[in-house]
Amino acid sequence: MGLEAVSGGGVRSLLDAGSPVRPHYEDLAEKLLSLEGVRSLVVTSPQAGAGRTSVCVGLAGAVAGMGRRAAIVDCNLGDPQLHRVLGEPNFVGLTSGLEGDKPLEHYGHEVAPGLLVVPTGLVPPDPASRLEDEGLVGAVRSLEEGRDLVVIDGPVAGGVLASPNLSGGFDGLLLVVHASRTPKSLARETTDDLLEAGTNLLGVVLNGCS
Repeated sequence: MGLEAVSGGGVRSLLDAGSPVRPHYEDLAEKLLSLEGVRSLVVTSPQAGAGRTSVCVGLAGAVAGMGRRAAIVDCNLGDPQLHRVLGEPNFVGLTSGLEGDKPLEHYGHEVAPGLLVVPTGLVPPDPASRLEDEGLVGAVRSLEEGRDLVVIDGPVAGGVLASPNLSGGFDGLLLVVHASRTPKSLARETTDDLLEAGTNLLGVVLNGCS
């Protein structure tokens, strides 16, 4: 499936109904919501800087803007960006949920009607090992209850492939490539790596078009 989105302006502006790129994200959201059995997906990219956090916000914001319910969970423990781009605190979040006894939803907050955001929370000194916490998939998938789509802001593709929880614990993956920053050879190589690993690659999002 070929999917296309365009980034522009501040990331928080992607939550505005009047954002000029909202129609692109609505089209992406409609395609994903129409796929049977897809309730949670991991967003990754060949390299840093492709805009995967922006795509997470734009996609989930579009779902919420359509009167549905969505959640974003930052699982990029090595380089968390979600709280930064939204200008939100990161004192509690995913790691709090893995360590605590309350549902993960308790450690998130709504940034727009129908849109829950769960940042990483305080990052431990061994972030990679936390991605293999036996409770991670269940904690994140618990957000599917009452929501139409859970979007996981993941690390770059190498990190996703190194994590069985991220590569196979959810319903699929989206690969974000940047029109000017991602070399075509790297995009092809990463796509091949994901497919060869047996991941359910739902599509490729072309970001940064003008």
